[in-house]
Amino acid sequence: MTLCSQSNRNPEFDDFYTRALGCLQTGQQMLCQRALGEAEILQKRAYKRNAFSCQTLLLGVQADLILQQLGSGRGTQAIADLKAVSRDCSNF
Repeated sequence: MTLCSQSNRNPEFDDFYTRALGCLQTGQQMLCQRALGEAEILQKRAYKRNAFSCQTLLLGVQADLILQQLGSGRGTQAIADLKAVSRDCSNF
C-alpha cells in the first residue's frame, strides 16, 4: 500500500483521528461513540475501494474504541494501532 503525502490527507479522516485519539487517551464516552461511528464509515469506504489492509486496520481500531468504552482499553497498543491507520489509510 502506498503511503499518503500530507497533501492527500482527508480532513474528515483528520477529524476522526483527533476524536479517536481523544477517546483512547481519556475514555470520554461522547468522543468514543462519535469516533466509532466515523471508523465504521471509513472501514466501509476502504472495503468499497478493495483496500482490505486499511479495512482490517480500521476494524481493529473499532474494537479498540469499544474496549475503551467498556473500560478495558489496550492503552499504548491501541494508540499504536490508530497511528498505523493514520499512516496507511488517511486518504479515506
